Amino acid sequence: MTSNNGSLEKVQGKYNGPELEQEILSYWENNRIFDKSLELSRGRPRFSFNEGPPTANGQPGIHHVLARTFKDIYPRYKTMRGYYAPRKGGWDTHGLPVEHEIEKKLGIFDKQEIEEKVGVLEFTRLCRNSVMAYISDWEKMTRRMGYWVNLDQAYYTLDNHYIESVWNLLRRIWDKGLIYKGYKVVPYDPRIGATLSSHEVSLGYQDVEDPSITVRFRVADAPHLSFLVWTTTPWTLPSNLLLAVGNDIEYSYVEADNETLILASARIAAYFAEKPHTVVKTVTGSELIGMRYHRLIDWFKVDTGEPFRVCGGDFVNTLDGTGVVHIAPAYGIDDLELGQQENLPVLHGVGLDGCFKPEASPVAGVFFKDADPAICEILEQQGLMYRNEKAVHSYPFGWRTGDPLIYYAKEAWFIRTTEIRDRLVALNQTIHWVPETIRNGRFGNWLENTPH
Repeated sequence: MTSNNGSLEKVQGKYNGPELEQEILSYWENNRIFDKSLELSRGRPRFSFNEGPPTANGQPGIHHVLARTFKDIYPRYKTMRGYYAPRKGGWDTHGLPVEHEIEKKLGIFDKQEIEEKVGVLEFTRLCRNSVMAYISDWEKMTRRMGYWVNLDQAYYTLDNHYIESVWNLLRRIWDKGLIYKGYKVVPYDPRIGATLSSHEVSLGYQDVEDPSITVRFRVADAPHLSFLVWTTTPWTLPSNLLLAVGNDIEYSYVEADNETLILASARIAAYFAEKPHTVVKTVTGSELIGMRYHRLIDWFKVDTGEPFRVCGGDFVNTLDGTGVVHIAPAYGIDDLELGQQENLPVLHGVGLDGCFKPEASPVAGVFFKDADPAICEILEQQGLMYRNEKAVHSYPFGWRTGDPLIYYAKEAWFIRTTEIRDRLVALNQTIHWVPETIRNGRFGNWLENTPH
């Protein structure tokens, strides 16, 4: 190879990628190339890039390199296309990953125990220190991979300026009358007092043996007539407010052993295949609506609405059970929706600690799953238990605690997106999605079916 002065130089046959990369990185840093690219493009149309910041309480891994590569490509591309593309780094300092890191160090995973032994202020201090622990490693990785982002002025989600900006947005939404308070059924871990995401729930499923019981709900003013109802959660029965049937499902009045039982015709074989019985009559579910029944267990007062009657539910099927579904609005998504449609309260027999409230004297203070045997015994004594069996099924447990989760109707604040849904759907059509199927697929469907 000939050099600029005409002399011959030996060509290196070995490519040393890391050394070449370091030379380029040094050149960029020494000559402020990133800063200059911003200075030269200032005044052009702005391309806004908002980074979903990583949590820096753990060391970065190779998967973070992949994510930050994508975050780097688009601002560079838009800069070359004639845009001004400033980008500021950020650090996520909130959430369960931060708390869990400190819980592991303390060896304590119980919310109440942390509050009593450590204290909220000290626990918060430990969390604040933890989120800063690996920032230098993240900065080193970010610079080494050549990701152009302003780390010197990075934002932190624990900073008051950031927090106040979020409150400012909420205030604006509040002023528009779009914020309201309601209930939402969420997977909840009572020991740590935390709601879990669907991803977290998927981490903790286990096959367990639970009660599989069928009980009699006595029809009001008909001593020998009962609805047959199946459940795997006896602990929810004290919070029952409704029974649900399918409007178009056929139900039978089945006479056996000096009593008459109502269940879906398609489920007769599952309960009476080996027992003498007579089908007295058949009706559709719509003909059962409005019938009243007696509570199984009356530990808790219900002062509002018209509970303890039969309603229609489009979620009812005859694949298992009896075709008659027990509804406890406090502990199920369909239950809550139907209960609110019928203007019924959310009747919580179990507190946020996962234990039964004092009014439930036979099981007061007992963890919800541990109360099943006592409740089943009470039903047996009252002659309300029709079939008491066990079944193995998949049940979610907390991935941090190993405790069973509870689907719990918690009070929450909601943004009334239904009032601006049409605009959201229209604006979604203007977004350049990659792949484009997301526009009218996963994301588009989510926008069109937003429930709030």
